[in-house]
Amino acid sequence: MSASASRSWSEWADRAALAGLAVGVALMLQPWWAAGFRFGFFVVAAFTVVHMVTSHLPRRSAS
Repeated sequence: MSASASRSWSEWADRAALAGLAVGVALMLQPWWAAGFRFGFFVVAAFTVVHMVTSHLPRRSAS
């Protein structure tokens, strides 16, 4: 079985949280949409909480 197929759902959720953080920061830094800063702030805040929760979940062992 490949390494990517054996990842647990908590690892995928943690990766999704990091991607959400990147999207939120990109929204805050883009210059074309004025409301992007407001939406980006809430996206970053929400995915920060998601990342804090998912990074504390137990990981599956590598066996």
